[in-house]
Amino acid sequence: MNSQATTSAAAAAAEGTSSLTTPLDILSKEGCKVHSLTVSDQHATLLITHTVVNTIEDNGDQPTTTATTISSLLKLTLVPFHKLLLGSNPVLTLEDRQRGASSSSLPPERNLLDQNHNPSASEDILSFLQGYIFELKSESGAEYSYYSATPKTTLGLPPGTTNIDAKVDDDGCNEKEQKKHKSSPITRAAISNYGAFDVELISPASPHQISRAMPSLGSILIHETPELYNSVVKPHIQSMIDNGCLSWIQNVIEVKKEEERLLVNHADFIVNIDTKWRTHPPPLTTPREEWYNHPSTSDLYCLGIVKQYGISCLRDLRGRHAPLLHSMMTEGLSAIHSIYGVSSNQIRVFVHYLPQFYHFHVHFTRLENEFGTTCERGHLLQDVIQNLEMDSDYYCKRVMTYKLQRGTPLQNLIETYDLSKDSQ
Repeated sequence: MNSQATTSAAAAAAEGTSSLTTPLDILSKEGCKVHSLTVSDQHATLLITHTVVNTIEDNGDQPTTTATTISSLLKLTLVPFHKLLLGSNPVLTLEDRQRGASSSSLPPERNLLDQNHNPSASEDILSFLQGYIFELKSESGAEYSYYSATPKTTLGLPPGTTNIDAKVDDDGCNEKEQKKHKSSPITRAAISNYGAFDVELISPASPHQISRAMPSLGSILIHETPELYNSVVKPHIQSMIDNGCLSWIQNVIEVKKEEERLLVNHADFIVNIDTKWRTHPPPLTTPREEWYNHPSTSDLYCLGIVKQYGISCLRDLRGRHAPLLHSMMTEGLSAIHSIYGVSSNQIRVFVHYLPQFYHFHVHFTRLENEFGTTCERGHLLQDVIQNLEMDSDYYCKRVMTYKLQRGTPLQNLIETYDLSKDSQ
């Protein structure tokens, strides 16, 4: 990964950011650049970078100046007519993707932020996003926060509604437009909802988070032996933990953050509403009694997180952890039934390997919601418990199979390891 895509908690501290960095804070930084990572009719993920210059005084000597690049991810749930603009500055061209996916050697490093940068397109995206009001919906443990974005003006509304300076009366209706369209008054709500979208901000974003958000160069299937895990994967996981990728988790499991999403607070674990459940009624403003049998429960997605540190993934589980896993499954299913009215025979409880983050957690999803349930990644929790009860060391001895994107740091490490073994 290029240095422009590298960030850390230390870098954020050097900048002197507040505990909550808003999208407009970042978009207003001098020298801010926007790259399009992935864009579809419904979603867009943007990489936003800016440089911070720090001057360090050293006992009267010549001051030292250093430059640090801060990276952030902005994930938008949008309407189709934004797709062309938001995708206008791609970090990888089609040729880059084809070359990386077909390469028989190591995939190219994704160091194309300068090479493919289009300043004009970046400025256009920045200008578009700066025209929105970002209202906080939920704040996570540290780098994650969630917003609703509504346009500051009526720009973009249908013909006849483009006068942004006309007075708005006490009923919320534009007087000039009412005279032109008496049968269809324009209200504040209509203006706000047209072109609005939801936003997830990750700032600062770690190299791991950026790598996951990058456009795919294709995938390969990994058959991870215990030897490969201990030689390559485990050190890689530990390096990410040491670099602070889990700095946010303590705030969540201690319920200092995301309290509005909390469903279960057990001595050994919590169960929360997962942020991937995007259709859930706003937890901050919707009374819990309205969650029961809510139409959005077809998309149900909750997350159980252990409070114990040192369990990063399936590989760390031993037989002694089976009672903990059983309690999490039982209490999570019970809470989901009492809060949402969804019975346990409608809920899939499973673990990912490899997981999205390396602090052990469990997924609860409605059967209709198949997000993240591919056979090479999902492991049913009931099966995990049974395996541990049969053999305490089951997950440190077995071969684990999973899909891995080409060009990611871990895939490069594994390929280098395999090449070195072949040459011996």
